[in-house]
Amino acid sequence: MGLTRLCQGFLLIVLALGCSDGVEQGEAGQEDPVVQGRKLFITTGCNVCHGNEGRGDGPVARNLKPKPRDFADLAGYKRGPGLTQIEETIEKGLNSSGGIMPAFPNLKPEDRRLLALFVQSLQPK
Repeated sequence: MGLTRLCQGFLLIVLALGCSDGVEQGEAGQEDPVVQGRKLFITTGCNVCHGNEGRGDGPVARNLKPKPRDFADLAGYKRGPGLTQIEETIEKGLNSSGGIMPAFPNLKPEDRRLLALFVQSLQPK
C-alpha cells in the first residue's frame, strides 16, 4: 500500500510538470515580460543582426560596419542603457557616424517596452 501511494504521488508530480507549457509565468499567471521580449526579439528579426543572445553576432553581423551592439557591453549604448533610452533607440533608430540601426516606429509602445526589458536582461548585473 505504501508503494502504491508513493507511485500515485510521483505520478501527480509528473502530470503537474507535464501540463506546464514550459513558459515562465509571472505573478498573475501571465508570461514573464522578459520572455515575451525575447520572443519579440526573434519574431521581429532583431536577432538577425544582434544574434539570438544579443551579442552582436547575428547571421548578417559580419557584413555590417560598424558591427551590431553587444547588449552586455554597457559602453556600446549610444543613448544609454536605461529602459526609456533603449525604447527610444528602438523607436527612432540610430543613424549617426558611429553606427546605423533602423528605426521601428511601427512597433507598439508596449512591444518596444518588452524588447527593451529583454535587452536590459542581457546587461551585466
